[in-house]
Order: sequence, then C-alpha cells, then structure tokens
Amino acid sequence: MKRRWKLLGAVCVFVVGVTFLRIPWKAEQKSRVERQFHADLEELTQTAELVLAGQEAEAPSGWRDVSRFDDVVCFDYGGWGFGSSTRYWGVNYVTDNRLVGFQGMSMEGAAPDGEGWLWEENPGDNRCYVEPLAPCWYYFEMKF
Repeated sequence: MKRRWKLLGAVCVFVVGVTFLRIPWKAEQKSRVERQFHADLEELTQTAELVLAGQEAEAPSGWRDVSRFDDVVCFDYGGWGFGSSTRYWGVNYVTDNRLVGFQGMSMEGAAPDGEGWLWEENPGDNRCYVEPLAPCWYYFEMKF
C-alpha cells in the first residue's frame, strides 16, 4: 500500500515539474527562433526568393528545412513529439504579408493572442500560433 502512495506521489511530482518547466521552455524556444531569424534575415530572404523563383535551395545553417507552399516559404527550426502530440516551430516568408500558419495553412477564424494570432481546430486539438517578426515574416508554432 505504501509503495502505491510513493509511486502516485512520484507521478504527481513529475507531472507538476513538467508543467512548470514547459512554460519557460516554450518562451525560450520562441526566443531562440527569433535570435536565429534576426541573425540570418538576409540569408533567409535570399533563400526564400530563390525558392519562390523555382530554384533549389538549402536552409541556412541552424535551420532544419526549407519548403514552398504556393507563395509561402516555410523555414522549419525545430520540432518535438510523437504521433498526435507533435509540435513544430519556425518562420514563414509570406510574399503578400497575409496571415498564414504552418506550411501555408489558412488562419481563418484565428483570434488575437498576445503579440500574434491563435487558430484552434474546432472540433479537435490542433493549434497554430503565428506572430509577426518583420514585414512578410512570421514566427509559427504548430501543435497537433
């Protein structure tokens, strides 16, 4: 009986710890992307223009991948998770500066949230947060 209580206590401590550690980690994740974005802005812009012109291009050092979705260029910076508990984050280059999410997805129905916008699937648990970084550039975080 005591063993069950110890196990339950350990699980509770773990869950609370993960919850409190996640909040600063999420803020630090966004800060890392922003710092890398500002350091690489010129190279990111050149790469985005090459991709939009139909040419092959590699993501700048430090970025995982670059992809084109119509007139949106997506630079993936990181990702974490497995299956239906997955997150991706990075930046989008949007030629006409309209609000789009991860991989050029529509943000129709998004609501203001902090410095950006939050789209939530209804019904469902998918969420996309987008925040402007510079003209035509947006930070994104997608959660599945």
